[in-house]
Amino acid sequence: MNTSAYRQVETHWSSVVAALREASGPSAGKAWQATCRLRWMPLHSAGTPVEEQHAAMFKTALGLTRPLSSWLLLNPGAAAGPLHELVSVDELVPRLDAEGWLLGSHQVCAAPAHRIREAWEALADPSTTTDLPAPAIETADRARDIVVGLWAILGATRTAIMDGRADRIETWSPTGEIDPAWPEVLKLLRGNGPGALVREVPRFEPAWALHVFKEPPPAVATAVREAQASMAAPDPWAALDAAWHRLVAGP
Repeated sequence: MNTSAYRQVETHWSSVVAALREASGPSAGKAWQATCRLRWMPLHSAGTPVEEQHAAMFKTALGLTRPLSSWLLLNPGAAAGPLHELVSVDELVPRLDAEGWLLGSHQVCAAPAHRIREAWEALADPSTTTDLPAPAIETADRARDIVVGLWAILGATRTAIMDGRADRIETWSPTGEIDPAWPEVLKLLRGNGPGALVREVPRFEPAWALHVFKEPPPAVATAVREAQASMAAPDPWAALDAAWHRLVAGP
């Protein structure tokens, strides 16, 4: 955040902490889900100005989601355990600093260390009631499923590229302009739209996407299964494109 963004977060800090507790649950996976919900709940009212309080929640959730996603993906089974078993509050800030999560390249920085610890503690101490609107939660959870499914689909896409399968596409070039003839998944991987979301986490095989859940939602489990199967398909691009479109179309 820059200084004006942090002032906004600080102004609404008590509401941010309360929302983190209301959205969270008893496990690291539920804590990660809480950051997703607070990050994507504004999608429910897309097209209208976002209230400052919700913008403050978004900024805080965004900062927490990225490292938490990475840690869960790299630690199979951790989503079912308590958040403090994944990363304790005492080791949180030193680890964030050591891994480069606290500083960006364009006038971006993290909140003070005590606020980061307070946010982590809020996720680890969920409340038993919530005032978060159910329709907005449903929208956020749907966005979460699409993004995690996309991780798996683009993980398989990278594997196909590394196996040389993209070389069979006449117009393919890893450095050239996106061509309309490319499969949809290659466009997603190179574009600044949904494909950019996958850059938040390390590159991995499709099944790793399940690590952020204790019990994966059906839509995500299906996307992972189809992404995994595509790697053995005669035409992986058709299989991956079909998996992506089914994921977006929903149940």
